[in-house]
Amino acid sequence: MLVNTILRSTSLLLVLAGTAFGQPDAAPASDVKAPVIEANPWGVPSGPVDTSMSPTAEFLLSNDRLTPNDTILFPGFINGLRGFEHFYDPIGNPLYFETPFNQTSARLLFLHHEFADGSQLQGGDLNVWAAQVRVAITERLALIATKDGYSQLDAGLLPEDEGWNDIALGLKYVLYADKANDLVITPGIRYQAGNGDAEVLQSGVQEFSPFISFAKGFGDLHFVGNLTGRIPLDEDRGNHVVQWSLHADYEVFQGVAPVIEIHGLHYVSDGDALPLSVGGLDYANIGSSDVSGSTVIWMGVGGRVKLTPNITVGSTFEFALTNRNADIMDQRVTVDVTLAW
Repeated sequence: MLVNTILRSTSLLLVLAGTAFGQPDAAPASDVKAPVIEANPWGVPSGPVDTSMSPTAEFLLSNDRLTPNDTILFPGFINGLRGFEHFYDPIGNPLYFETPFNQTSARLLFLHHEFADGSQLQGGDLNVWAAQVRVAITERLALIATKDGYSQLDAGLLPEDEGWNDIALGLKYVLYADKANDLVITPGIRYQAGNGDAEVLQSGVQEFSPFISFAKGFGDLHFVGNLTGRIPLDEDRGNHVVQWSLHADYEVFQGVAPVIEIHGLHYVSDGDALPLSVGGLDYANIGSSDVSGSTVIWMGVGGRVKLTPNITVGSTFEFALTNRNADIMDQRVTVDVTLAW
């Protein structure tokens, strides 16, 4: 199956991270603080660490970093991988659209999601407040906490209720980083616990989700993409899901870029948990019994503003392109504030 292929591919990529390939990144002489070890594009130590910020990065209010850039304990710890600050992070599908970059940050999120009146849920809406935390362990390796928070659910088919979301934790590794050509490739995997409240469609099933993300820049035009497989630990209580996302932005002013995103989700298998023909999309894995073969595609338009190297804000309005009444996506507004080290 495609999900198994993703698992095998991700495992192979992580193994390759220890193999020597390529040439060293060119390190500008400015801002190099100490003769510590840098990794070439494949992550193999080969020269001095480049701790300088991207020379093409611009910010709306100030280009000065508020946090120190000195080595903490060892190269890359907390500081992560510098040199890609001119990119803009994705906004929509925040639980599974993982950025390929490695920096320590806290991302505060609010989502307002509306269900179509013609869906099995009979209309209604969902509000989610959440925070994501990412911690750079080395220059290439990061711990990611991508799901948590609190939800308020008000759907026509279900009683109005509120409760805690499931928690998801994982690791990602920047396998390839070519600063000269604005290219980054990052595989990873996360585990989602079924610890949330069933009243808001959480606690359905534990889930593993291997993924691979990439970013490529062409001057002021930037692309970020992701492919994720979602594998329930109990196939009766959850659905196998494959989803993808693509983000594009173009910097029109220093630190300001409009954003266009498109997301797709494909249900690979049925579960036995609920007799529904709608799934949980990217919000939950509810194990619906009549969704296998169904595909949902939705689009987002918005923008992101990088106020300083440490503070960015973004927002997007998302709407269904397919299956508006056959699943839970009608429209959604996402707002985030990211505080980065």
